[in-house]
Amino acid sequence: MASGADDGKRGVAALWGGEARPVGGALLCAVMALLAYAVRYRFVEPEAMGAACERTQPWWCPVRTGFIVFTQWRGFGWLALGCAVAALIALLAGRVGATRWLAAVALAAGGAGMILYNAAHAIPAVVIAGLCLVRAR
Repeated sequence: MASGADDGKRGVAALWGGEARPVGGALLCAVMALLAYAVRYRFVEPEAMGAACERTQPWWCPVRTGFIVFTQWRGFGWLALGCAVAALIALLAGRVGATRWLAAVALAAGGAGMILYNAAHAIPAVVIAGLCLVRAR
């Protein structure tokens, strides 16, 4: 009989199941932080991107402007914190499945928020969501 972390699963299924669930959440957070890093330094901060929006108004300028406004209003941080608190409430209510999903969203938004100027809200959210994943195993 299979016992332990994999419960008879192999590969990616074993990573997201049982004892390794918090590891998968940490990987999700890290991947989102890397993607946010690429967006920040390739799409948001380059002066050439801003100059292109001022001169020619390409199709992606409203997307860039909306993204910048979203980060200025701390959207990633608030999203991460809201989902982390909701995951904590779901955990206390005994809804393990909802806890896992909400914690995953909180970790993804928190990973992006830590890189995209929303660290004050994103870091506590990542801690809360990680603890919820550990507890929901």
